[in-house]
Amino acid sequence: MPKKPTVDKIVDTPASSVKFANQGKCWAEPFGGCGGPITREHLATEALFQSKVRVHGGIYGTEGTETSIRKLTANILCRDHNSEPGRTADAAALRLYRHFQSSYKPMELHGSRVLRAPIDRRVSGVNFGRWFCKTHCNYMVAHGMTPDPTYIQYAFQKPTSKPIYIYLAADVGEAMRLADGRDPIVGWKQLLADDPAYDCFSVSLSGFESVVTTAPLNRNGKPMLDRVRVLEWPTALGPFRIVFDWSKEPPVTT
Repeated sequence: MPKKPTVDKIVDTPASSVKFANQGKCWAEPFGGCGGPITREHLATEALFQSKVRVHGGIYGTEGTETSIRKLTANILCRDHNSEPGRTADAAALRLYRHFQSSYKPMELHGSRVLRAPIDRRVSGVNFGRWFCKTHCNYMVAHGMTPDPTYIQYAFQKPTSKPIYIYLAADVGEAMRLADGRDPIVGWKQLLADDPAYDCFSVSLSGFESVVTTAPLNRNGKPMLDRVRVLEWPTALGPFRIVFDWSKEPPVTT
């Protein structure tokens, strides 16, 4: 299994001095379903990390700092809105991350002793898309910004007021490095759109980057790939495939 990123520099600013915005209110409240008190929400899925993480960008600055994963939290979701995505959206991201890691050791996969090709791995594309939206909303709200309500709706499987496009940042056929320790486990960027009415962002999971927007995008005059269905790359035992299921997406209301 590839090693997780290590800390290479620690700056003087302690992470405990960082204060997130909008504490004490559930950002999913406008669409109902709140229950219980306001709870601590990890901005990025806790299960993806070890106890210590290195963070940079935003309020942490360009050089970054080392902190405990327990401190990368904000009181921005109620109990019910905090717990449900852990069983669905967060679980899909963790499942995909583990598939990336296991692909590096095909001889340890089930059936490898008889030199059988790896079986297809399956991930809920819908829940992974919900993870994109939840992660974006967490970072936006914690940094004092307001995410597009469409992303809140999708994160909790509510009918959306407009379409959401989930584009693969890479070109079809382009080689990607996944979970090899060179890329952040989770990366988030708010992207500037030509029309300020659109909320566009990118989220990456250990090298697998997607661009999410409420407006269709083109690259070099060509449409980008919306909702990747299959990732595939060669191993010593044959192709390693991850299949994404995009069925049962929340409908778009007009």
